[in-house]
Amino acid sequence: MIGVAMFVCGVLAVGAAFLFLGLHLRSSSAAWVSKASLVTGILFVGFALVSLKVYPGAALASSSMQKSATTGSRSTGAMTGMTAMGKSPTMGVASTAVGVTDASSTALSNSQIEAQNQMAKDIMNEQGMTPKVLQDGTKQFTLTAQPVIWHLYQSRNVNDWGYNGSVPGPLIRVKVGDKVQVVLHNELPEATTLHFQGISVPSDMDGVPTISQKPVAPGGSYVYQFTVTPDMVGTHAYFSDTDAGKQIDAGLHGVLLVDPAEGKQYPDADVDALFELGGLAVDSSPSENVFTMDGKPFPNAPQLTVQQGQTVIVRLVHNTAECYHAMHLHGYTFQVVAMDGHPLAKPISGNVVSLAPAETVDIKFVANNPGEWMFHCHIMDHMMNPDDDVDEMGGLTTYFHVVANSNESGQS
Repeated sequence: MIGVAMFVCGVLAVGAAFLFLGLHLRSSSAAWVSKASLVTGILFVGFALVSLKVYPGAALASSSMQKSATTGSRSTGAMTGMTAMGKSPTMGVASTAVGVTDASSTALSNSQIEAQNQMAKDIMNEQGMTPKVLQDGTKQFTLTAQPVIWHLYQSRNVNDWGYNGSVPGPLIRVKVGDKVQVVLHNELPEATTLHFQGISVPSDMDGVPTISQKPVAPGGSYVYQFTVTPDMVGTHAYFSDTDAGKQIDAGLHGVLLVDPAEGKQYPDADVDALFELGGLAVDSSPSENVFTMDGKPFPNAPQLTVQQGQTVIVRLVHNTAECYHAMHLHGYTFQVVAMDGHPLAKPISGNVVSLAPAETVDIKFVANNPGEWMFHCHIMDHMMNPDDDVDEMGGLTTYFHVVANSNESGQS
């Protein structure tokens, strides 16, 4: 769709040039040239407008290109926004975000809020679902798409959608050689599907509605099956591919981690943590204006604690539908060691890394600088919560605590 956007922009530019030429020559003796230029310009502009009508996603792609350039101008680290755009996956997003409704009048108990915050910590700690093992050894995971009242920050609850009552959905973790079955139950008021980004599966398991499968109707179910192969090892996103701009930002997204058949993907890592970046539109905003890490904006986003000298892997999964992010770690230069589930032959050093929608990046660093280090998006409005009078910071913000001279380590 980015190619369509570039084509439409080119047609508009040519049309504008002809219109300018026609207007410029109106007072000259070459009246026929003026008329011909004006007619040609009108035809080009009209064709471009019709193209936008036929290919509405082109407007989004053009907008994404502009966002990418903005992100790149802020980024000084491993990848520019343009690099991320070049790797941008084909997510069927809407041209504008579809907001979630406020549920702040529905009170959640402290224990319910703490349970949701614990879900975020579990995802950061890479605690995945426990599958049911079928008679033939297949690992069966069940995801139920359903409405959920989700707590964001003080006095702000929203009517979200999630998998198994969680936003993001639970972590699915498998290894090479596993036969995997994911059963999707739909308890939503509209149809949905499930797509595993970067995983080569049969066409009818790919989750593209009306193309590779019929959408799963309300009250219906669908079984996705695939066998894990060595090329799948790494960090991947999963999400709804039906009305994706709406359903992803409503909460229908999660992470799939694939391990080698034996051992770990990063055997030298002492700490392996996961941060899934989400976003949603609240207060009737036309675009995403609340951003989350593992389902929670700061100050409820989980924070990472490691011991001085430990080798740390941080997996970043971008599961917002439309925005780019530029994640920055204070106090350190890290290495980008994998992108979209694939290791890099030559790691890239930096302290800022840009991510496009559905992109994943694994970064690595040695925790040799004790202190309290902020980890956040470098786009300023992604670091704030709307209408939050308690915390000046919010959104994609958390802290990495590097503890000196202590035997205690872990995540909190």
